[in-house]
Amino acid sequence: MLTAVLKQADLMTLAESLDLPEGEVSAVKAMWTQYRLEAHGTSIDGVQIHWHATQRPIQIRSGPPLAGEIEETLEHLPDSNEAGAARVRAHIRAARHVVEFEMGIDGSQHLAATIGEVLAFFLAEAGDGIVWFYSREFASPEDRGATLWQP
Repeated sequence: MLTAVLKQADLMTLAESLDLPEGEVSAVKAMWTQYRLEAHGTSIDGVQIHWHATQRPIQIRSGPPLAGEIEETLEHLPDSNEAGAARVRAHIRAARHVVEFEMGIDGSQHLAATIGEVLAFFLAEAGDGIVWFYSREFASPEDRGATLWQP
């Protein structure tokens, strides 16, 4: 299903903001020649998405929050009276499942960022979730173009 979601996405348009040296058209075409999804079983936990000949694959972890993860996350968020902040805190407190996309730094500035974004919003929408980009901003599938809160 993840592959189908990526094939339906307009990766070229989404990648325009990355200012890739080879251009988004070339980058996306090259990505599809290298694309391979490795899964073990039916869960997305442990899935690896190979997208580039030399870049690290995107690794997905999915499951219940790790011990102390919710408390630690809330503890490191700054105080704020913004409506988005209240929504984010309430959502994190209620979280029963976490999906993480891990990628290399270079990949996070290349198509791995676009792939991760497309899949993160797909999974957040399917699981009534929110997306947290690089510990910098939160977004909701209801309005993907708007920042819900930027701590």
